[in-house]
Amino acid sequence: MTKITIEELYRGDKYSIMGKVAKRALLQGIDERTSEGQTRIEMEIVRQTLIVVNKMKENGDCIAEEKLGDAVAVSLCEGADNEYN
Repeated sequence: MTKITIEELYRGDKYSIMGKVAKRALLQGIDERTSEGQTRIEMEIVRQTLIVVNKMKENGDCIAEEKLGDAVAVSLCEGADNEYN
C-alpha cells in the first residue's frame, strides 16, 4: 500500500489527474476561457478523480492522511468503504 499526497494524486506521475484532464480538453477542443468550457473542465476533473479513486482501490493505495490536515475527516485506506455501504 502506498500513501499518496493530494499533490501527487493530481500532478504526480502515477495517477496525474490534471495531465489526463488537460489531454482530454485538448483532444476535445475545450475552450477554458468560456463559461461552458470551464464547466466542462471542472466536470472532467471530477470524472478523472472518480476513475483514479477506483484505480487506487485496485492498487491498494490511499491518501496520506497526515497531509490532509485536521479539517478533513476522510480515509481512502483499507476498510474505509465499509463505513459507507
